[in-house]
Amino acid sequence: MRRPPRIAVLIAALAGVAIWVALDFRNQPAATKPAASTTAAAPAGPAARAAPETPPEIPARDALGKIGSDPFSARSWTPPPKPVAASAPPPPVAPPLPFRFAGQLHRDSGLEVFLARGDQIFSARDGDTLDGQYKVEAVGATEVSFVHLPSGTRQTLQFIALREEGSTALVQPARPAKPIASAAATSPTQPAAAKQAPTASPALSEGASLDKTGPAQLRWDGPASARAGASFKVSLRVTSSEQIRAAPMQVRFDPAVLESVSVQPGGYFGAAKSAFGYRVNTDGSIFVGASNQTPAPASDAEILVLTFKTIRPAAAAEISIASLNLQGAAGRAINYSSPSPFKTTITP
Repeated sequence: MRRPPRIAVLIAALAGVAIWVALDFRNQPAATKPAASTTAAAPAGPAARAAPETPPEIPARDALGKIGSDPFSARSWTPPPKPVAASAPPPPVAPPLPFRFAGQLHRDSGLEVFLARGDQIFSARDGDTLDGQYKVEAVGATEVSFVHLPSGTRQTLQFIALREEGSTALVQPARPAKPIASAAATSPTQPAAAKQAPTASPALSEGASLDKTGPAQLRWDGPASARAGASFKVSLRVTSSEQIRAAPMQVRFDPAVLESVSVQPGGYFGAAKSAFGYRVNTDGSIFVGASNQTPAPASDAEILVLTFKTIRPAAAAEISIASLNLQGAAGRAINYSSPSPFKTTITP
């Protein structure tokens, strides 16, 4: 039998290798075909488009260990910076006290101090709250303690204390001494005209002068009568050789026959550098605080002007001073003679 030539055998071998290689390439796409079909079967929608990409692989632990054990690798011994916490807002700071001392009144219930701020007068007693921001913690003879409510800071306003000899005059003002009849006045040989000579009035006329050691003199000035339903004015005047810095006072009237219309400072406290304030109560009391930064001696000076409206007829509608504190330029109490109550007749 004749053998096939070698060239035919070589060609057959090459053809077999080519067929095997072709079959091998066709098997590789078939192996990955299920994954491709699965991917194609996934729903194509917003959720599929929004799917996050696969994060990069983290190095294995052994690789990290090698990096960490490398003595020539770059490293830093500085500790990592701490996170900066948000700074809290600074606490509120109390401003300087806006009040200044204007005067004080001694009452049976305790001491009351008048404070001035600009053109306003405040009455300060223990527990009061001024301007919604300052609580009066304590009122003393020489100082007033406050608590600034927004910040809780305690502040103190100090002023000059009153002298002990003047404190008695605050509660019971000195009254003019009654004239003592001399022997010559009671002698039967004395003329009758001399016996009937009038005594000096405690209210001094305009331009009169006082002894520097004598008390200040006060008087009321107003109409003797007024019609029912009408208004009238009454003023309080003072004569003093000493300079009056402040004059806080309490005035009383009968609310059954009189109605307070206005309370105004007189010319003595009406200057630009003066402070004046008042409060009218339904019980017929008026609290007045008045101070003057440029005090001067007073000669029948008008310190207070009150306007009232009459309600009904009355034989004598009375207006009086319940308490008064005259203070000098150095904060010293000025002794004074208390005036008689003002009376006016209200006619029908």
